[in-house]
Amino acid sequence: MDTESNKVLLLGIGETGLAVTQILGRNKVKGITTLGIDEESQLKLLNAQKLQEAEPVLIVADLGSEKENSLALKAATLGKEKGKVVATILTTPPLSEGEKAVMGALEAAGKISREVDSFLIINKETFNALPKEECSFDELIYSSFAVEESIADGIHSIMALISEEDEIKIDVQDLKTALAESGTFTVESGLGSGENRVGLALEMVLSSPLMKTCDISSARRILIKVLVPKKTPLTKGEMKLVREFIETLPSYADVKWGVGESDDDDILSIIILASGFDVKLPK
Repeated sequence: MDTESNKVLLLGIGETGLAVTQILGRNKVKGITTLGIDEESQLKLLNAQKLQEAEPVLIVADLGSEKENSLALKAATLGKEKGKVVATILTTPPLSEGEKAVMGALEAAGKISREVDSFLIINKETFNALPKEECSFDELIYSSFAVEESIADGIHSIMALISEEDEIKIDVQDLKTALAESGTFTVESGLGSGENRVGLALEMVLSSPLMKTCDISSARRILIKVLVPKKTPLTKGEMKLVREFIETLPSYADVKWGVGESDDDDILSIIILASGFDVKLPK
């Protein structure tokens, strides 16, 4: 899968942020430049080099310690000062790390959210909670994912949205439009195979931890990408299912969807990025 030139810049801050940059680097995700930030001096170097060409800027940051909170806020502020579209994925610590760390993280999240275009907050404790006794297969699968793996998968999905070679394209400008001044966002992908592959993929993406953080029925901007195996293109019936799903979305939402080729010969995937949810954070 080819994507537009490496204009998307990912900054990783804290344990989770650094792990996400390493995962994406190992997987050689195209179209994105990843940088781990653990000192303020690196932000100054970033200002002089990578930031000028970046569009948009994604920041994955652990919150909790004073150092991580400060670095995340300064990185977000720097990106906006340079006129970039900035989106952040912020993780907050579990209660076991103490009330001070949790409250500090929430306060930092509030400050950062007012500086950036869009944000997604993930609580590590609830994200990695064991599934209930009676749960779906999708819920069981997602419960085994570490938070950094799920975030890395979400960012990989963002890059798959803007592939250059797709039959019906979604590009970097569409991504920027979806994220710009949207307040909140979430992204996830689902997989499906067999006769009901579209239905299975939609069910999986909508039941994912990242998608459950928001109510898609209240989204104002939505990007949808269907990636189809080359040897089994979408049928008219499957295309109808996709359109019927889109018709269930709010009429006021700005929805764009595209179709591309899957990297897998047997599995169809559906990626959904939704933005514009109303979320209140501490002031």
